[in-house]
Amino acid sequence: MKALFTSRTASLLALVTLLVLNSSAPVRACAACFGDTSGSKQGIAATWGIFAMVIIMFAMLGAVAAFGFYLRYRAMNPLPDYDELLSETNPEPKPGPTA
Repeated sequence: MKALFTSRTASLLALVTLLVLNSSAPVRACAACFGDTSGSKQGIAATWGIFAMVIIMFAMLGAVAAFGFYLRYRAMNPLPDYDELLSETNPEPKPGPTA
């Protein structure tokens, strides 16, 4: 059975902890957490981001619905059997000028 906590795992955990504790960039909260959602650039960007996600969500749901309608259409209008398609005698077009 493989050991759960190896020296490699311990060194990786120590490295991640060291990097997290020594990061000098402060953690920035969104505009909603600060309470200013109506005038700041960050609030406007968040609004546009949410709007873009809603548009993408409706596009994906529309694609799923369109595929469902396509499956319904194909179920109501099936293609003819393969043998029936082979039995049709469609003459091949003859080369030459057409009248």
